[in-house]
Amino acid sequence: MRHYIPSSTALKCFEASVRHLSFTRAAEELHLTQSAVSRQIRNLEEFLSRELFIRLNKRLVLTGTGDAYYKEILPLLDAMEGASLRMLRREDEKTTLRIASLPTLASYWLIPKLNEFQELHPEFQIKVSALESGAQIESDNTDIILHYGGDHWPKAISHHLMGEQVIAVCSPELIGLSSPRRSLPSSVDLKNKTVSANVLNYELIHLSARVNAWPDWFAANKLEQSALSGATFEHFHMLLEAAKQSMGAAILPTFIAEQSLARGELIAPFGDAIDTPHEYFLSYPADRADLEQVVMFRDWLIEKMRSS
Repeated sequence: MRHYIPSSTALKCFEASVRHLSFTRAAEELHLTQSAVSRQIRNLEEFLSRELFIRLNKRLVLTGTGDAYYKEILPLLDAMEGASLRMLRREDEKTTLRIASLPTLASYWLIPKLNEFQELHPEFQIKVSALESGAQIESDNTDIILHYGGDHWPKAISHHLMGEQVIAVCSPELIGLSSPRRSLPSSVDLKNKTVSANVLNYELIHLSARVNAWPDWFAANKLEQSALSGATFEHFHMLLEAAKQSMGAAILPTFIAEQSLARGELIAPFGDAIDTPHEYFLSYPADRADLEQVVMFRDWLIEKMRSS
């Protein structure tokens, strides 16, 4: 039995009274009466055989002993509160899978697959949040991140998901314009979507974070680089919509472009997809490696990538 630990109520009253230097305001915060707070402080002073406050003309003044005691117990109270909050969250952690993903990776790649996992594991509540490119995130709020390259998460365990291919795309209407910047290509079959076109005839649009996308594409296709004067967009989904609206030809990762290509909203008349150095990873902190939902999701997604 621990004989020298005062009651938690007395400690809470003491901590609040020090912050406010008022028993009345401490009582309001703690939903107690002023006399109850005063009684708890008196009990604490008797327990310690020390005076913690001096009452001067309705003013509350902390004594030197009270100040020293406050500085010692405050980190302990903070630690106890933190431990209690962590325990309160543990039940939620057993049932919630919190995923942070690059927004375009989530929208065009993860979410089309996610219903399958949810049907396999309805016991887990899935929460997906946006991860900005290159951002550091707090592991207290996230179980898994889906990202490309880089050391985004210190002390994480990472698994390679896939490399990246990009493809040059445009809208069918762009190819079918009566007066593009130069002559219309001769081999155009919009109905069957079998198109051969010279990209140099059309405006090129860009992603601000990938200034080398078009130069790399020209180099891979052994073509002389065209002027790079088209519009620039901050996010892939903006670039995708701009291409669909015939603003120009765009370089897009295949996982972003594939739905629009399948629906005929975009075509790829400039050649096949090419590889890029970008690689995508699934990561999670080492201290969450044995969480059931992390293990289940990791194994499911990695197996899905292997079989695709």
